Amino acid sequence: MRTVEEIREELDDVIAAMRAIARGAQSYQIGSRSVTKADLAQLRAWRSDLESELSAAQLGGSVTFMGWNGR
Repeated sequence: MRTVEEIREELDDVIAAMRAIARGAQSYQIGSRSVTKADLAQLRAWRSDLESELSAAQLGGSVTFMGWNGR
């Protein structure tokens, strides 16, 4: 299990990437090469997962993701 600090550091990176996208840094081109950064929806999902992991780590537990298929 990762430490609270490791999770916070990754969360800070995700938030910084989201801010960069909000400021127009989604993609750029240099000469004939172009770079497109992560999709904002993907970053939001990643942030949500990290926030859940952080909450669990702060409580001293772990997070298990499970699905429910119903009956």
